[in-house]
Amino acid sequence: MVVDLGKITERQQEMWSTGDFHRIGVGLLVVGEMLVRSLHVHAGEKVLDVAGGAGNTALAAARRWAEVVCTDYVPELLRHAERRAEAEGLSLRTQVADAQQLPFEDGSFDVVTSTLGAMFAPDQLRTASELLRVLRGGGRLGMANWTPQSWIGSQFALLTQFVPSPPGLVSPGVWGTEERVRELFGDRVLSLETRRQQVEICYHDTTGLFDLFREWFGPVATVWRTLAEPQREKFRDSWITLADEFNVARDGTCEMPFEYLEVVAVKA
Repeated sequence: MVVDLGKITERQQEMWSTGDFHRIGVGLLVVGEMLVRSLHVHAGEKVLDVAGGAGNTALAAARRWAEVVCTDYVPELLRHAERRAEAEGLSLRTQVADAQQLPFEDGSFDVVTSTLGAMFAPDQLRTASELLRVLRGGGRLGMANWTPQSWIGSQFALLTQFVPSPPGLVSPGVWGTEERVRELFGDRVLSLETRRQQVEICYHDTTGLFDLFREWFGPVATVWRTLAEPQREKFRDSWITLADEFNVARDGTCEMPFEYLEVVAVKA
C-alpha cells in the first residue's frame, strides 16, 4: 500500500495549527532545559531546533549564549517563540520549516535538537536523515520523544480508536524506543545514548485537564471537532478515565507524569 506522506503532512500541519500548543507546551519547558544540559550546549555554537513549537528548547539553548534558529511548520507557534525571546532579552531567529525538508545546507550546525516535535513527522526515515544532514561531522544531536507506554503515548493510542490513523502510517511512538532510534540513525552516528526521563503536568483535576486539551491541544481538538454526539461524550469519558489511571495526585487535583526518551547522539 502506497502511503501519501505529503497529504498526511498537510493534515498534520492543520491539526497542530488547531488550538495553541503553547498553552500545553509551557508546562513542559524543563524538558528542553534538561536536553541542552545533556548536550552541553556552549556559547557561540550554532544550534538548530527542529519542530521547536513556541521555543522551549531553542530558548534554553539561547540562554547559554548559543546562536539559535528555531523552526516549525506552524507560524503562529514561532511568533510565541519570538515574543518570549524578546521578553527575556535573548537572541533567537525563527524560520518556518518542515522537519522532513529542512532549508539549510549540509553540516550547517554544531547542535541539532528536537523536543517532542520531529517524532510526529510521518516520513520517519527522511526526518532522521534531515536531522543528521544539517549537522556537521562530530556535531551533537539531541531529541526528547514520548515513549509508547507514557500517558501521551497511551493518549494517542486512544485517539486512533476514535479517528483511525491512515493505513500504513508508522506510529510516532516508536521514536520513544531505543531500538527504533538506532535503526533510524544507523551507522551515521559515532555514539548514541538514551535514558528515560519524566516530566509532570499539574492541573486542577483531570476533567479540567480534558477541557484544556480539547481547547488547545491540536490532536484532541481535531478529534473532538470530527466526532458527533454521542461519540463526543464517549471520547470525553474515555480520555478522563485514561487520565485518572495515570494521575498520581491524591488530593483531588491532577499530577500527571509524562515519560519520554532522551536521545543524545554524535554524528559520524
